Amino acid sequence: MLNRLNKSNYTLWLSLLGVVIIIIIVAVAIIDYTAHPSQSVITSSPVAGPASLKTGNMIGDIAPDFNLPTIENKMMSLYEYRGKNVILNFWATWCGPCAYEIPFLRETGETWSKAGVVIIAVNTQDNEQDASLYARRNNLNFIIPVDPRGKVAALYNVRGLPTSFFIDSEGVIKSIKVGPFISAGEIEERMKAFK
Repeated sequence: MLNRLNKSNYTLWLSLLGVVIIIIIVAVAIIDYTAHPSQSVITSSPVAGPASLKTGNMIGDIAPDFNLPTIENKMMSLYEYRGKNVILNFWATWCGPCAYEIPFLRETGETWSKAGVVIIAVNTQDNEQDASLYARRNNLNFIIPVDPRGKVAALYNVRGLPTSFFIDSEGVIKSIKVGPFISAGEIEERMKAFK
């Protein structure tokens, strides 16, 4: 009987210790997050676009502007590409479907860059070093900003990877694709929405 009570007390104390450790881990993560904000900066005010359109993440909205560092260690903003048609792709190095669509994005970038189409492939939830290494290994030929904490992905309400937004030269979201492209032709079909 006494042995059972000691075992029961031991289990209770062990459980309490586990809860305390989890609380400490969460507290440290929150403190770290607030003490070291991400390098990404999301603009708080809407960027000027066609009259009567709101800034948002839906088809017909003005795409929200953002500032992120690229794997070349340069800051870029979406607004810099106003006047060009943009394919804004969210991806990660660990994402299998993202790897599947890379050849189609690469082909589209090579074929359409002279026509004013820019591919911006936002690497999310990876660090800059992993994203850069992956880009070199896979010969990625587009702009790759890094969004390690997923702030810009959250701004665009990205629920799964890959997700792509087709943004016209006036900054308006014309099409959204959730999931991988199955061909370069599928990307070109969606580009018909560009002006």
